[in-house]
Amino acid sequence: MLDKTKKSILIIENDDGILDNLLQRFQKVGLLTITAKDGYEGYVRVCSEVPNYIIAESLLPSMSGFRIARLLKYDERYKNIPLVLLTDNDLAAINNIFSASGADKILKKPFKFSELLESIGLTTA
Repeated sequence: MLDKTKKSILIIENDDGILDNLLQRFQKVGLLTITAKDGYEGYVRVCSEVPNYIIAESLLPSMSGFRIARLLKYDERYKNIPLVLLTDNDLAAINNIFSASGADKILKKPFKFSELLESIGLTTA
């Protein structure tokens, strides 16, 4: 179970390089980090650990980030958790599915870490 005195973030990403980079950077800003490498595992982690923030790749094995967002944003227990999707795809091409998902923001890779922090409502000092 999570240390509830410290804010937590769940990173759902199947690219090891991106996952490790985000893990280290979020730990440096003082967040407790939880990780998952596929969509189903990520969804289960949200339900069991209820993080303060969620970052998810849009296209994941077993369950897409879009599907995770849709499930969470339409569930009273999780709808207020800031959720940002990451994608390699053209933003214009996926705008409709992003809008339907209910996610708070979508960022195109590569992105600046400061932009990601801002997307979940955090800023660097």
